[in-house]
Amino acid sequence: MKTTHKQNSISRQLSEKLYAALEMERRIIGIKLLRTEEAYRSIDIKELNGSINYCQMAAAASRGHAIKSNQQHVKCSSGIRSLGFDHTDSLNSQGENWVRLGLYENPEVSRRVRGRIEYIAEKTHGILLQPLEFYDDIPDIIMIVTTPYNVMRLTQGYAYHYGNPEEINMIGNQAICLECTAFPYVTGNINISTLCIGTRHQAGWKDTEMAVSIPGSKFVNTVEGVMATINIMESDAKKKAIEERAKKAGIEIGEIKYHYNYYMEC
Repeated sequence: MKTTHKQNSISRQLSEKLYAALEMERRIIGIKLLRTEEAYRSIDIKELNGSINYCQMAAAASRGHAIKSNQQHVKCSSGIRSLGFDHTDSLNSQGENWVRLGLYENPEVSRRVRGRIEYIAEKTHGILLQPLEFYDDIPDIIMIVTTPYNVMRLTQGYAYHYGNPEEINMIGNQAICLECTAFPYVTGNINISTLCIGTRHQAGWKDTEMAVSIPGSKFVNTVEGVMATINIMESDAKKKAIEERAKKAGIEIGEIKYHYNYYMEC
């Protein structure tokens, strides 16, 4: 996967390792929350002309675009609440609107779901979404929309250093804004999402895709974990493809051992 920005940045180096280790069709998405007007204006990217759904911004970033947005550019109310642009929730503070829409069996279930939701509490002024390799530093959240196999490998990389994820929180609803942005930002933990029907319709994700999001503070170790487990996890065919991608990208990934996997020793 060709990259075009920030030749020597840490984010570029990490993204190149993952593009070699995992076969991915999309770019890795880096997300940075902008807390002030000054921070927002300092980003030298043209604003959107109108408003679109937040998940459509994420889809655009996964195709190589850089998106700078404030509240007026976010079309969906769920995105506005989840991301901390506006914390008011007069229609659904107890889950009442979800019951009305038929998402849950009864008010008690809906209220319980609403009570476990982690919206960003701080006031957000703007948000930046772009391919990870465009950054100089590591952004707040790294989101990867990819195959279940790659989500497995990223989970293994995370667990290599951190063990069991403390909590996976998903409801098949508000996938990109809540499950893949707000939850990992608030908790500081990895989260996995099967995506939701809204984002699949609006952003055009494939039926075969799902998502994983990792806080920036844990991303370096996660990538190291993925690289450290190549030999014990991957098949010979995948190892060969990894070597070829790494060679093409001109990066060093260490010795690849063939005819060797941990499950062969079980």
